Amino acid sequence: MAKDGDRSSDPDSAPRIRDRALLGLLSALIFVLERMSIDRAIALGGGFGRMWYRLGGPRTGRVRDQLQNAFSDEEPARREVWVRDVFVHLGRGLAELMLLGGRHRRALLDRVEVEGLEHVEASEGLTASGGALIVTAHFGNWELACAKVAAIGIPISVVYRGLSHPALDRALLALRGGGSDPRRGEVALEQIPMGHAGIRLVRAFEAGRKVLVLLDQDARREEGFFVPFFGRPASTRYGPIALAIQRGIPILTAFVRRAPDGRTHRLRIQPALELEPGASDDEEILRRNVEQITAVIEKEIRDCPGQWIWTHRRWQTQPEKVDVGTGADPN
Repeated sequence: MAKDGDRSSDPDSAPRIRDRALLGLLSALIFVLERMSIDRAIALGGGFGRMWYRLGGPRTGRVRDQLQNAFSDEEPARREVWVRDVFVHLGRGLAELMLLGGRHRRALLDRVEVEGLEHVEASEGLTASGGALIVTAHFGNWELACAKVAAIGIPISVVYRGLSHPALDRALLALRGGGSDPRRGEVALEQIPMGHAGIRLVRAFEAGRKVLVLLDQDARREEGFFVPFFGRPASTRYGPIALAIQRGIPILTAFVRRAPDGRTHRLRIQPALELEPGASDDEEILRRNVEQITAVIEKEIRDCPGQWIWTHRRWQTQPEKVDVGTGADPN
Protein backbone atom coordinates (compact mmCIF):
# COMPACT_ATOMS: atom_id res chain seq x y z
CA MET A 1 0.00 0.00 0.00
CA ALA A 2 1.36 3.41 -0.93
CA LYS A 3 2.20 5.65 1.98
CA ASP A 4 0.79 9.15 2.35
CA GLY A 5 2.84 11.51 0.22
CA ASP A 6 4.02 8.71 -2.11
CA ARG A 7 3.27 10.09 -5.60
CA SER A 8 4.60 7.10 -7.50
CA SER A 9 1.14 5.47 -7.52
CA ASP A 10 -0.63 8.65 -8.65
CA PRO A 11 -1.09 8.50 -12.45
CA ASP A 12 -1.65 12.26 -12.58
CA SER A 13 1.53 13.20 -10.73
CA ALA A 14 3.83 13.02 -13.76
CA PRO A 15 1.72 15.41 -15.89
CA ARG A 16 1.43 17.81 -12.95
CA ILE A 17 5.18 17.79 -12.41
CA ARG A 18 5.76 18.28 -16.12
CA ASP A 19 3.30 21.19 -16.26
CA ARG A 20 4.92 22.85 -13.26
CA ALA A 21 8.32 22.47 -14.90
CA LEU A 22 7.08 23.99 -18.16
CA LEU A 23 5.40 26.87 -16.35
CA GLY A 24 8.55 27.44 -14.31
CA LEU A 25 10.64 27.59 -17.48
CA LEU A 26 8.18 29.96 -19.14
CA SER A 27 8.12 32.23 -16.08
CA ALA A 28 11.91 32.31 -15.99
CA LEU A 29 12.10 33.24 -19.68
CA ILE A 30 9.54 36.00 -19.25
CA PHE A 31 11.42 37.28 -16.20
CA VAL A 32 14.64 37.53 -18.22
CA LEU A 33 13.05 39.08 -21.31
CA GLU A 34 11.08 41.63 -19.25
CA ARG A 35 14.38 43.10 -18.07
CA MET A 36 15.64 43.67 -21.60
CA SER A 37 14.69 46.28 -24.14
CA ILE A 38 12.11 45.13 -26.69
CA ASP A 39 14.65 45.16 -29.51
CA ARG A 40 17.14 43.09 -27.56
CA ALA A 41 14.47 40.55 -26.61
CA ILE A 42 13.35 40.24 -30.24
CA ALA A 43 16.96 39.86 -31.36
CA LEU A 44 17.46 37.12 -28.78
CA GLY A 45 14.37 35.30 -30.01
CA GLY A 46 15.49 35.60 -33.62
CA GLY A 47 18.94 34.35 -32.68
CA PHE A 48 17.42 31.33 -30.98
CA GLY A 49 15.41 30.57 -34.13
CA ARG A 50 18.52 30.92 -36.29
CA MET A 51 20.44 28.54 -34.02
CA TRP A 52 17.55 26.06 -34.13
CA TYR A 53 17.70 26.11 -37.92
CA ARG A 54 21.48 25.70 -38.07
CA LEU A 55 21.44 22.78 -35.66
CA GLY A 56 18.65 21.09 -37.61
CA GLY A 57 16.25 21.10 -34.67
CA PRO A 58 12.88 19.31 -34.69
CA ARG A 59 10.56 20.23 -37.59
CA THR A 60 13.29 21.80 -39.74
CA GLY A 61 13.03 18.79 -42.04
CA ARG A 62 9.25 19.12 -42.21
CA VAL A 63 9.49 22.81 -43.10
CA ARG A 64 12.06 22.06 -45.81
CA ASP A 65 9.93 19.28 -47.31
CA GLN A 66 6.71 21.30 -47.29
CA LEU A 67 8.38 24.32 -48.88
CA GLN A 68 9.83 22.05 -51.55
CA ASN A 69 6.37 20.63 -52.31
CA ALA A 70 4.75 24.07 -52.37
CA PHE A 71 7.50 25.85 -54.35
CA SER A 72 8.96 23.08 -56.50
CA ASP A 73 9.85 25.57 -59.26
CA GLU A 74 11.96 27.77 -56.98
CA GLU A 75 15.72 27.49 -56.69
CA PRO A 76 16.74 25.27 -53.73
CA ALA A 77 18.92 28.06 -52.33
CA ARG A 78 15.96 30.43 -52.25
CA ARG A 79 13.79 27.85 -50.50
CA GLU A 80 16.54 27.28 -47.94
CA VAL A 81 16.51 30.99 -47.10
CA TRP A 82 12.79 30.66 -46.41
CA VAL A 83 13.43 27.67 -44.13
CA ARG A 84 15.78 29.80 -42.06
CA ASP A 85 13.37 32.76 -42.13
CA VAL A 86 10.55 30.59 -40.76
CA PHE A 87 12.48 29.78 -37.59
CA VAL A 88 13.91 33.27 -37.15
CA HIS A 89 10.40 34.69 -37.46
CA LEU A 90 8.98 32.15 -35.01
CA GLY A 91 11.71 32.98 -32.50
CA ARG A 92 11.00 36.69 -32.75
CA GLY A 93 7.27 36.11 -32.43
CA LEU A 94 7.74 33.93 -29.36
CA ALA A 95 9.77 36.67 -27.67
CA GLU A 96 7.09 39.25 -28.48
CA LEU A 97 4.36 36.97 -27.14
CA MET A 98 6.17 36.50 -23.83
CA LEU A 99 6.42 40.29 -23.51
CA LEU A 100 2.77 40.87 -24.37
CA GLY A 101 1.45 40.36 -20.86
CA GLY A 102 3.92 42.68 -19.12
CA ARG A 103 5.26 46.22 -19.01
CA HIS A 104 6.22 46.26 -22.71
CA ARG A 105 2.67 45.56 -23.94
CA ARG A 106 1.79 49.14 -24.87
CA ALA A 107 5.10 49.75 -26.64
CA LEU A 108 4.75 46.47 -28.56
CA LEU A 109 1.25 47.34 -29.74
CA ASP A 110 2.40 50.80 -30.78
CA ARG A 111 4.64 49.06 -33.30
CA VAL A 112 1.62 47.59 -35.12
CA GLU A 113 0.16 49.80 -37.85
CA VAL A 114 -3.42 49.10 -38.92
CA GLU A 115 -4.75 49.70 -42.43
CA GLY A 116 -8.30 49.18 -43.64
CA LEU A 117 -10.37 50.13 -40.60
CA GLU A 118 -12.83 51.68 -43.04
CA HIS A 119 -13.63 48.17 -44.24
CA VAL A 120 -14.58 47.15 -40.69
CA GLU A 121 -16.79 50.22 -40.41
CA ALA A 122 -18.41 49.46 -43.78
CA SER A 123 -19.14 45.87 -42.71
CA GLU A 124 -20.93 47.08 -39.59
CA GLY A 125 -23.65 48.59 -41.75
CA LEU A 126 -24.40 45.28 -43.44
CA THR A 127 -26.13 43.69 -40.43
CA ALA A 128 -28.34 44.89 -37.61
CA SER A 129 -25.83 43.84 -34.96
CA GLY A 130 -22.66 45.02 -36.71
CA GLY A 131 -20.98 41.65 -36.25
CA ALA A 132 -18.44 40.31 -38.73
CA LEU A 133 -16.26 37.29 -39.36
CA ILE A 134 -12.58 38.03 -39.99
CA VAL A 135 -10.52 35.24 -41.54
CA THR A 136 -6.76 35.19 -41.15
CA ALA A 137 -3.90 32.70 -40.87
CA HIS A 138 -0.94 31.83 -38.66
CA PHE A 139 0.99 34.40 -40.62
CA GLY A 140 3.15 37.22 -39.30
CA ASN A 141 2.62 37.84 -35.59
CA TRP A 142 -1.11 37.14 -35.44
CA GLU A 143 -1.02 37.30 -31.64
CA LEU A 144 0.06 40.95 -31.72
CA ALA A 145 -2.53 41.69 -34.39
CA CYS A 146 -5.38 40.34 -32.21
CA ALA A 147 -4.20 42.35 -29.23
CA LYS A 148 -3.84 45.47 -31.37
CA VAL A 149 -7.42 45.25 -32.64
CA ALA A 150 -8.67 45.02 -29.05
CA ALA A 151 -6.38 47.88 -28.04
CA ILE A 152 -7.99 50.27 -30.50
CA GLY A 153 -11.41 49.50 -29.07
CA ILE A 154 -12.83 46.95 -31.51
CA PRO A 155 -14.66 44.12 -29.67
CA ILE A 156 -13.02 40.96 -30.95
CA SER A 157 -13.52 37.26 -30.24
CA VAL A 158 -10.78 34.84 -31.24
CA VAL A 159 -11.45 31.17 -31.97
CA TYR A 160 -8.38 29.18 -30.93
CA ARG A 161 -7.18 25.59 -30.80
CA GLY A 162 -6.03 24.62 -27.32
CA LEU A 163 -2.55 23.29 -26.62
CA SER A 164 -1.92 19.72 -25.50
CA HIS A 165 -0.54 21.00 -22.17
CA PRO A 166 -3.40 22.60 -20.17
CA ALA A 167 -1.06 24.64 -17.99
CA LEU A 168 0.69 26.17 -21.01
CA ASP A 169 -2.67 26.77 -22.62
CA ARG A 170 -3.82 28.80 -19.61
CA ALA A 171 -0.55 30.73 -19.62
CA LEU A 172 -0.98 31.56 -23.31
CA LEU A 173 -4.54 32.79 -22.73
CA ALA A 174 -3.25 35.08 -19.99
CA LEU A 175 -0.49 36.48 -22.20
CA ARG A 176 -2.93 37.24 -25.02
CA GLY A 177 -5.45 39.21 -23.04
CA GLY A 178 -4.16 39.69 -19.54
CA GLY A 179 -2.65 43.09 -20.15
CA SER A 180 -5.69 44.85 -21.59
CA ASP A 181 -6.37 48.25 -20.05
CA PRO A 182 -9.99 49.53 -20.25
CA ARG A 183 -8.84 52.99 -19.12
CA ARG A 184 -7.06 53.37 -22.46
CA GLY A 185 -10.10 52.25 -24.44
CA GLU A 186 -8.79 48.70 -24.85
CA VAL A 187 -11.58 46.13 -24.81
CA ALA A 188 -11.25 42.64 -23.40
CA LEU A 189 -10.25 40.05 -25.99
CA GLU A 190 -12.73 37.18 -25.84
CA GLN A 191 -11.17 33.78 -26.47
CA ILE A 192 -13.38 30.94 -27.73
CA PRO A 193 -11.96 27.39 -27.71
CA MET A 194 -12.37 25.45 -30.93
CA GLY A 195 -14.74 22.53 -30.85
CA HIS A 196 -18.24 23.30 -29.60
CA ALA A 197 -17.90 26.99 -30.39
CA GLY A 198 -21.04 27.44 -32.49
CA ILE A 199 -23.29 28.92 -29.80
CA ARG A 200 -20.60 31.32 -28.61
CA LEU A 201 -19.95 32.44 -32.18
CA VAL A 202 -23.63 33.21 -32.66
CA ARG A 203 -23.69 35.18 -29.42
CA ALA A 204 -20.58 37.09 -30.48
CA PHE A 205 -22.16 37.98 -33.84
CA GLU A 206 -25.36 39.09 -32.13
CA ALA A 207 -23.35 41.27 -29.74
CA GLY A 208 -21.72 43.05 -32.67
CA ARG A 209 -18.30 41.51 -32.08
CA LYS A 210 -15.73 40.78 -34.77
CA VAL A 211 -14.99 37.05 -34.68
CA LEU A 212 -11.48 36.11 -35.80
CA VAL A 213 -10.79 32.61 -37.13
CA LEU A 214 -7.50 31.19 -38.41
CA LEU A 215 -8.46 29.02 -41.35
CA ASP A 216 -5.07 27.57 -42.29
CA GLN A 217 -4.81 24.48 -40.08
CA ASP A 218 -5.52 20.88 -40.99
CA ALA A 219 -9.14 20.00 -40.20
CA ARG A 220 -10.50 16.64 -39.19
CA ARG A 221 -12.12 14.86 -42.11
CA GLU A 222 -15.65 15.34 -40.75
CA GLU A 223 -15.08 19.07 -40.15
CA GLY A 224 -13.51 20.11 -43.43
CA PHE A 225 -13.74 20.38 -47.18
CA PHE A 226 -10.82 19.39 -49.35
CA VAL A 227 -9.82 22.48 -51.30
CA PRO A 228 -6.63 23.28 -53.26
CA PHE A 229 -3.84 24.81 -51.22
CA PHE A 230 -0.47 25.17 -52.94
CA GLY A 231 -1.61 22.65 -55.54
CA ARG A 232 -2.55 19.92 -53.08
CA PRO A 233 -5.89 19.03 -51.43
CA ALA A 234 -6.02 20.42 -47.89
CA SER A 235 -8.78 19.66 -45.41
CA THR A 236 -10.15 23.06 -44.41
CA ARG A 237 -12.71 23.90 -41.73
CA TYR A 238 -15.96 25.27 -43.08
CA GLY A 239 -18.05 25.60 -39.89
CA PRO A 240 -17.39 29.30 -39.14
CA ILE A 241 -17.89 30.20 -42.82
CA ALA A 242 -21.17 28.29 -43.02
CA LEU A 243 -22.43 29.87 -39.79
CA ALA A 244 -21.57 33.40 -40.93
CA ILE A 245 -23.21 32.90 -44.34
CA GLN A 246 -26.32 31.38 -42.76
CA ARG A 247 -26.76 34.42 -40.52
CA GLY A 248 -25.89 37.00 -43.19
CA ILE A 249 -22.65 38.01 -41.47
CA PRO A 250 -20.04 39.70 -43.72
CA ILE A 251 -16.70 37.90 -44.09
CA LEU A 252 -13.47 39.87 -44.30
CA THR A 253 -9.83 38.81 -44.48
CA ALA A 254 -6.94 40.40 -42.62
CA PHE A 255 -3.23 39.66 -42.44
CA VAL A 256 -0.37 41.06 -40.42
CA ARG A 257 3.19 41.09 -41.72
CA ARG A 258 6.47 41.84 -40.02
CA ALA A 259 8.30 44.72 -41.71
CA PRO A 260 11.81 44.23 -43.14
CA ASP A 261 13.24 46.04 -40.11
CA GLY A 262 12.15 43.07 -37.98
CA ARG A 263 10.68 45.42 -35.37
CA THR A 264 7.39 46.77 -36.69
CA HIS A 265 4.26 45.19 -38.14
CA ARG A 266 1.49 46.15 -40.55
CA LEU A 267 -2.01 44.73 -40.21
CA ARG A 268 -4.03 45.04 -43.41
CA ILE A 269 -7.79 44.54 -43.22
CA GLN A 270 -9.38 43.89 -46.60
CA PRO A 271 -12.92 44.63 -47.81
CA ALA A 272 -15.74 42.16 -47.22
CA LEU A 273 -15.48 39.26 -49.65
CA GLU A 274 -17.95 38.90 -52.50
CA LEU A 275 -18.80 35.23 -52.12
CA GLU A 276 -21.01 33.09 -54.32
CA PRO A 277 -24.65 33.28 -53.13
CA GLY A 278 -26.65 30.23 -52.20
CA ALA A 279 -24.12 28.57 -49.88
CA SER A 280 -26.72 28.19 -47.12
CA ASP A 281 -28.62 25.65 -49.22
CA ASP A 282 -25.93 24.15 -51.45
CA GLU A 283 -22.90 22.36 -50.00
CA GLU A 284 -20.98 22.60 -53.27
CA ILE A 285 -21.38 26.38 -53.33
CA LEU A 286 -20.18 26.50 -49.72
CA ARG A 287 -17.15 24.42 -50.69
CA ARG A 288 -16.34 26.85 -53.53
CA ASN A 289 -16.58 29.76 -51.10
CA VAL A 290 -14.15 28.05 -48.72
CA GLU A 291 -11.88 27.46 -51.72
CA GLN A 292 -12.04 31.16 -52.59
CA ILE A 293 -11.09 32.18 -49.05
CA THR A 294 -8.27 29.63 -48.97
CA ALA A 295 -6.91 31.07 -52.23
CA VAL A 296 -6.70 34.49 -50.54
CA ILE A 297 -4.67 32.95 -47.71
CA GLU A 298 -2.37 31.18 -50.17
CA LYS A 299 -1.70 34.39 -52.07
CA GLU A 300 -0.64 36.15 -48.87
CA ILE A 301 1.73 33.33 -47.94
CA ARG A 302 3.22 33.22 -51.44
CA ASP A 303 4.11 36.89 -51.13
CA CYS A 304 6.17 36.21 -47.98
CA PRO A 305 6.72 32.47 -47.35
CA GLY A 306 9.07 32.98 -44.41
CA GLN A 307 6.31 34.33 -42.17
CA TRP A 308 3.92 31.34 -42.22
CA ILE A 309 4.07 28.34 -39.87
CA TRP A 310 5.33 25.66 -42.23
CA THR A 311 5.98 23.64 -39.06
CA HIS A 312 2.30 22.60 -39.07
CA ARG A 313 1.20 19.43 -40.89
CA ARG A 314 -1.25 21.30 -43.09
CA TRP A 315 -1.77 18.42 -45.53
CA GLN A 316 -1.93 15.62 -42.95
CA THR A 317 -5.56 14.70 -43.67
CA GLN A 318 -6.00 13.53 -47.25
CA PRO A 319 -8.96 12.28 -49.30
CA GLU A 320 -9.70 8.61 -48.88
CA LYS A 321 -8.58 6.46 -51.77
CA VAL A 322 -11.34 4.92 -53.82
CA ASP A 323 -11.10 1.59 -55.61
CA VAL A 324 -11.32 2.64 -59.26
CA GLY A 325 -12.53 -0.82 -60.21
CA THR A 326 -15.67 -0.78 -58.08
CA GLY A 327 -15.94 2.92 -57.27
CA ALA A 328 -16.11 2.00 -53.58
CA ASP A 329 -13.89 2.78 -50.62
CA PRO A 330 -11.64 -0.29 -50.24
CA ASN A 331 -11.80 0.05 -46.44
